[in-house]
Amino acid sequence: MMELGTYRRARGLPALPSPGEDTPLVLPIGQSPKPLTRAALHRIVKDVFSGAAGSLRARGDDHAQCADRLEQASAHWLRHSAGSHMADQQLDVRLVRDNLGHASLTTTSQYLHVGNDRRHRETDEKHRIDW
Repeated sequence: MMELGTYRRARGLPALPSPGEDTPLVLPIGQSPKPLTRAALHRIVKDVFSGAAGSLRARGDDHAQCADRLEQASAHWLRHSAGSHMADQQLDVRLVRDNLGHASLTTTSQYLHVGNDRRHRETDEKHRIDW
């Protein structure tokens, strides 16, 4: 939300939209009054990743594998990374589900990457019988 506020202020808008405001979330580039389409936003994200991959390649062959991976990235990749980060930071999985707009926790569960050590430790701590 902080980044969205910064973005809106840079575009001459208040940090938060007012009730009923119909300003698109991502504003058009240049003077166009029309909001960006999904396809246009996808292309912008892909171009950013492609440029970053090119910068990695310019550093030498040691970075080629990372550059190849980065070129495969997309807006959905960012979405998945955000979901995984929320889950890794132990945000309630129901909130992750709601933030990502999933209908089911089953879909959200793909973002859970709990290691065995943490799983055993937390199970031991929180599922004690205390005989």
